[in-house]
Amino acid sequence: MTLGRFPVFLAIVTVFTGCVGLQGVAPKRGPEYEQEIQSWRRAVEERGGSGMWLVIRSYTNAGNFFAITTNSRFSHAAVLDLDNGKVIESVFGGVVESPLEKLIQNSHRLVLVEPKGWTPEKGVEAVANARSLIGKKFGFCGLIGFPNPNRWYCSEIPLRVWNYPTDRFGPWNVIHPRQLTRIGTVLFDSGTRDGKPDE
Repeated sequence: MTLGRFPVFLAIVTVFTGCVGLQGVAPKRGPEYEQEIQSWRRAVEERGGSGMWLVIRSYTNAGNFFAITTNSRFSHAAVLDLDNGKVIESVFGGVVESPLEKLIQNSHRLVLVEPKGWTPEKGVEAVANARSLIGKKFGFCGLIGFPNPNRWYCSEIPLRVWNYPTDRFGPWNVIHPRQLTRIGTVLFDSGTRDGKPDE
């Protein structure tokens, strides 16, 4: 099978298996998507605030793995530091600060979520809490229900910095990124990347 036929193959598999996690496996990149990507950035800048959550379907190998194995449209979550154009996120290398632009460029779908009780002041406090976790290791065992208070997987961090309970034992307590879209208020949902600006 040639690489050019691979997206078609994935589309056929998605239709017949119903696995929404396969959406986004074939990255949509290039100049034809730039206006759409910039519309997502404007939406985050205009509607968002520091301390809010970004829930995405990423184009990374880890994103593919999590979306497919959990049959989900989402694979990652991060805390927005809008004032500095950054996000604080947990990746396999641990908790890091990354450019907001990089997260948006690497997203097949992006959702901006306002945590309950958000105010600009509480958002700044949440970002400070998130920054205190930078350098901590990734919580692989937490993904199967064996959390470690000194290790973090991606969707634990947004809840932790807003004082939601985390580190609860048991696979039924694993926090999936999609849950964040129901815990807070969705302010923007890009839908899947299709080359059309979303305002």
